[in-house]
Amino acid sequence: MAEVKVLLWDLGGVLIPFSHARLWRNFLGILPLRKSISFFWRRDALQKRLFKPLDDFERGLCSFDDLKDAVEKELKVSLDREKFRLAWNDIFGLPGETAAFARTLHEKHPCYVLSNTNIEHLEFVKQKAPELLFMDGWIPSYEVHALKPEAAFFERALKIVNEEASNCLLIDDRLENVEGARAVGIKSVLYRGLAELKEELNGQV
Repeated sequence: MAEVKVLLWDLGGVLIPFSHARLWRNFLGILPLRKSISFFWRRDALQKRLFKPLDDFERGLCSFDDLKDAVEKELKVSLDREKFRLAWNDIFGLPGETAAFARTLHEKHPCYVLSNTNIEHLEFVKQKAPELLFMDGWIPSYEVHALKPEAAFFERALKIVNEEASNCLLIDDRLENVEGARAVGIKSVLYRGLAELKEELNGQV
């Protein structure tokens, strides 16, 4: 079995908590009241209507202002830029014990963040959680123009890390991402909590 030389960490849900529900509440809070009420019970419908601009933003294919313009056009509303920015970013908690554990493993292994995220969220997290800045690198979807679990994401990440897939190990809380990484030869662990993670990594790192 190949030696684990590099650890690849998912960000939201592993190193730092975040909430899609909070984003939804934030977003409804900045819409005009009539629009907010009309979408209150139609979250899936709204997400479907906004899928393209949101997907483009996560892939780094448009700017934050492009995203705002697309949301305004689709919903026929006018949004305050700073209120929209705050609503968009204010969805993260603080790093906990798993982030601290990652830092101890960093003493022996280079560590990288692999995340489906956009420039706004990543810069917000770096400011909110400077204790994560020990990472050797950050590989967000908006920089590699691909999303986990796509093979292109992992292949581009491996070029940045400059290591063979079999020598890398991904910790991620989404099964499809774990399976996508395994499909290109990266060892992977499905994150279910710190205690189980330590058991999974025992003897591997």
